[in-house]
Amino acid sequence: MTDITWTTERRKLGDLIPWPRNPRQITKDQARRLSESLDEFGQVQTIAISPDNQILDGHQRQLVWAASEKWGPDLDVDVRVASRALTEKEREKLAVYLHKGAAGEWNFDVLANEFELDELLDWGFTEWDLQIAPGDDEWADALGGLPDGDRAPFQQMTFTLHDDQAEVIKEALSASKGLGAFVDSQNENSNGNALARICEVFLGQC
Repeated sequence: MTDITWTTERRKLGDLIPWPRNPRQITKDQARRLSESLDEFGQVQTIAISPDNQILDGHQRQLVWAASEKWGPDLDVDVRVASRALTEKEREKLAVYLHKGAAGEWNFDVLANEFELDELLDWGFTEWDLQIAPGDDEWADALGGLPDGDRAPFQQMTFTLHDDQAEVIKEALSASKGLGAFVDSQNENSNGNALARICEVFLGQC
């Protein structure tokens, strides 16, 4: 059983010290949504810190809110303070666990049936995220997904991309589609056709 306990206090954003080895990054769109969330709902999530104000979780929130002209470093926020400092190994494990090890996955059936697609895209999902939803829901058709999952001679592939890489790929797919219809393809997925066309050009087959 852990010897760490947590208490909730109020501290100023500018007094909180980011961890220089934090492996998480934030995009401009994500920063905008964080700022809009604070405007609309106030502080929903606390920032976890060690007793000496070192941030354990909430780096992006502290970064965005402290840099905001509207909020700034003098903003008082709720923080969860650990009863003792964490070792570097504990910090590493906590950082990975909070963002990659936490339980729970998206229920795409609920998202498709209960949420508006345009709003989800505005709130941070991408078409790439939603295309991996299984089944024959309306989004699979709308986004060019494979209605029945992997089915010979078709297959789905997923990739892990940095946000900057994703933007480049989206632009490349759009440019590929702009070259004209995929008249010789048996695939109805426009993104798949566009990607194949890019690869064919790269390999000198077009």
